[in-house]
Amino acid sequence: MPTHKPFNIGRRHLLKGIGGVTLGLPLLDVFAPRSASAQTLKARSPYVAIVVHANGVVQAGTAVGGSTDPEWFWPSAAGPLTVASLTADSGQPDPADGGVPMSGGREIGELAAYGPHLLVVRGMNHPFGASGCAHAGGDAQLLTGAKMTGSGPTTLSGGTSIDTIIAKQMNVGGNVDPLALHAGRYSPGGTGFNLPGYISYIGPSEPRSPQPSPYQAYLQMIGNGANVSAAAQALIASRRKSVNDLVRAEMQTLLARTDLSSSDITRLDQHFSAIRDIEVAVTGAMDPTVVASMKAVDPAPYDMANHLEIIQLHMDIMVFALSSDYTRAITLKVGDREDDHEFTEDGGTTFHLISHRGVTDAVQKHDRIVRKHLQLFKYFLDSLKAVSTPTGTLLDMGLPIWTNQIANGNHSYDRIPWVIANSGTSYLKTGQFVDLPGSGATTNQMLNTLLTAAGVPTTNFGDASLTTGVISQVVA
Repeated sequence: MPTHKPFNIGRRHLLKGIGGVTLGLPLLDVFAPRSASAQTLKARSPYVAIVVHANGVVQAGTAVGGSTDPEWFWPSAAGPLTVASLTADSGQPDPADGGVPMSGGREIGELAAYGPHLLVVRGMNHPFGASGCAHAGGDAQLLTGAKMTGSGPTTLSGGTSIDTIIAKQMNVGGNVDPLALHAGRYSPGGTGFNLPGYISYIGPSEPRSPQPSPYQAYLQMIGNGANVSAAAQALIASRRKSVNDLVRAEMQTLLARTDLSSSDITRLDQHFSAIRDIEVAVTGAMDPTVVASMKAVDPAPYDMANHLEIIQLHMDIMVFALSSDYTRAITLKVGDREDDHEFTEDGGTTFHLISHRGVTDAVQKHDRIVRKHLQLFKYFLDSLKAVSTPTGTLLDMGLPIWTNQIANGNHSYDRIPWVIANSGTSYLKTGQFVDLPGSGATTNQMLNTLLTAAGVPTTNFGDASLTTGVISQVVA
């Protein structure tokens, strides 16, 4: 799989060219310090990027249908999280299993490097029971906090999702839509149980169709998508012009001067090349090798052989979208209504069957898969951290989130895992494992909390019958 190439983003207000031509580069104004004004909150509000998995994790205390799973997910103790504490929780590598940590360690330990920046919350419960399919029901309410319509695999949400709200209110530059991505087996329009899982909703019973191809998402963002208007394409093209392009005539005139020495010409050529290099770095242009990888898998986005690579490429797209401020809200759904991916280590057995403990060593296999997913999320965090801005790294600018449609393979709706990487917003606690007391809190309260953290203060999101307010235990 490709690796994300770090790049730095400096102060990019203006570049001045020959003859006094000045060009404001198109991207990343959001990260430049601004004076206090009515636009400050919107211009610098945290993004929210949510990665949603299926089939749950390996955890105890979520007994549905007689579940007896061990506790292999949560940190071993509530309270502060450190690199050392999560490393100790992770378990020791098992050479006989390709270096995968031995069963019995905590899956959350895969994110040990980010311990001081994590907010891990246990006690989040879906408020509404499913009708015929717990997977679809979990998807439908995870980001909406709403009651469901329909039943079985075609269950839909009766509300709008938070990514829609955040994008509409906090995006800059005219785009009011979130980015919805999908890494799964099934396309929209499938039959029976072979359906994608919808987590992003435009409105009640109106799911947003997610993009399965990282390359098509990339084309959409740079203005070559099929649904981009001619005016929008012209604007993007003008914004992407090089300083060199705008001063081409002056450059040619200067280089034609007879009084220039060969060393002068060499230095000028180096100068113009350096400007081009600076522009590529400043605008956050995507690594060409990553784009090539996207093109390679573009013809078969639902092919299981490409599954893990597509997850990683989608994460590259998420970093690109956030670095360019294309949107403040992104969702990535891994799996479908359920996750039917077949890992090569499991010889054709689906993750869904493993989650239901239908095979030998199912708990250990489920543990390994959750760890793979968390390792990919760490890749996402690493990639965000590699992007520098005038006020910190891109990781500091928002809320990357890892969660699941259900709690475990037995369809429990209690103790849905929520892992929030938070190092730049003062609204939420950092470096904490919060184990909510009593019966915990309902999904809509988490959504109220995230909306407020994203600059959209909310206390009553979701169904009107639910308890309102934010989760006070996670607020700094």
